[in-house]
Amino acid sequence: MNISEKIIGQQSPRVKRMFAYWVEYMERHVVFWEIPGNIDIHTQGHCERVLLHALRIGEKRALDDRSMTALAHAAIFHDTRRKDNYLDVGHGGRASQYYRTYCGQGALGFLPEAYEAMKFHDRDDALGNQLIRRKGSDQADVWLEVYHVFKDADALDRLRLGTWCLDERYLRTAEAKGMVAFAQQVVNETTDPVELERMYRMMETFRP
Repeated sequence: MNISEKIIGQQSPRVKRMFAYWVEYMERHVVFWEIPGNIDIHTQGHCERVLLHALRIGEKRALDDRSMTALAHAAIFHDTRRKDNYLDVGHGGRASQYYRTYCGQGALGFLPEAYEAMKFHDRDDALGNQLIRRKGSDQADVWLEVYHVFKDADALDRLRLGTWCLDERYLRTAEAKGMVAFAQQVVNETTDPVELERMYRMMETFRP
């Protein structure tokens, strides 16, 4: 676990319990493809931070245990099948297939809302909203809530790439908009300063 006990200790009992369980689960059971470049942008450290953000937002929005678990599943699997550290559109679909296959082996209960959230997390909201609403049927609103919370949690950790990489205007929930300073604190406390500077330099190429 990369996030300090100090930060975790400040969370609610529910968030602390779920975070500890799913971080350990990821470390023990979830397999990430190796990404060229030898830099931790989209691997376990990122997923750990996204997990914490997702659980915090979900609790603030009073999500039930199933939706919170779906957020946890999406967080620990969503970047497992990346081919590179850039946009790699389609990695969400590959990760969702890995998740489905993994669950099919009986190790974890499959949650379709987690599958859909990770499948479309690297796509435009309009496309994700349309397809999830169609597939979710009478549960569409619940599935979309998971999708939007998860995308906000993932977006908050863009701060690891540079402060210019997160545009708060595009966050979907008021709760996420209130967590930007916290997200920066988590990045600063979990990333080696030299490694953080290396990431910032790498992403400068894409700065507007």
